[in-house]
Amino acid sequence: MKQQLNYTLWITFLVSTVLIYLFFSSGEFSFILTLACGIQCFGFGLVFVTISITKETSGLSKQTFICCAQALLARLFSILTFEGYLPSDATGDYVYRLFEILSLIFCILTAFSIKNNKQELFQWYYFTPVMLVTAYYVHPGLNSHSFCDISWVFALYMESFAILPQIHLFTKREGIIEYHTSNFVITQALNKVICVIFWFYSYEELNRSSDESTISVAPQLSGYFVMVAQLISIIITADFVYKYLQSWKQGIPLVMLPS
Repeated sequence: MKQQLNYTLWITFLVSTVLIYLFFSSGEFSFILTLACGIQCFGFGLVFVTISITKETSGLSKQTFICCAQALLARLFSILTFEGYLPSDATGDYVYRLFEILSLIFCILTAFSIKNNKQELFQWYYFTPVMLVTAYYVHPGLNSHSFCDISWVFALYMESFAILPQIHLFTKREGIIEYHTSNFVITQALNKVICVIFWFYSYEELNRSSDESTISVAPQLSGYFVMVAQLISIIITADFVYKYLQSWKQGIPLVMLPS
């Protein structure tokens, strides 16, 4: 039943993506940023729908969802007020923002559904202060508004490490990883891969601050920090993605052994 539900959700997502591209996109390169956002939203939605039906939350990291909720809320402060970091593609007007809002709703509801797990080593407050300080001192200025510029880049920094508690929890659990849990990690990893592709061609724009009053001490490094943060997230999930692809290739469930 769980596997069939996941297949249904994946097919629905793929069809929806094609329809969005055909009817809402203007076909610009920045559409891939909307695509990445949609994949992330799908990951959160997949988890929420599955646990709502099965009532099973074992294997999910509450801390990861708390970190993601902080990131999504911070980014919404930026993109609902200004347009500096929105995709120039037509989907950036409404679709991108809608994906972010839905992601936040799914994320918060899921976080409240997950019980605290004593096996979780990483707590959200290990990351938040560090990412806030980093965002305060190194942020771009495309919004020409320091608070919203800091909010946007804080979200990006935070998301890059948010998956770490989930990956660490895998190392503490023995047995088959649930479909919705593994697919959630895969969607987040895929989101970062697509974001890296986008920022590889666009990161220099972040280095040119348009806000002369920005409090960033090194705005010319913002693009590089963004790229490094995205790559760190990919590195964190690399081993899990490899094992996931191996299990998919062999047609067997993904099994993790405690380290």
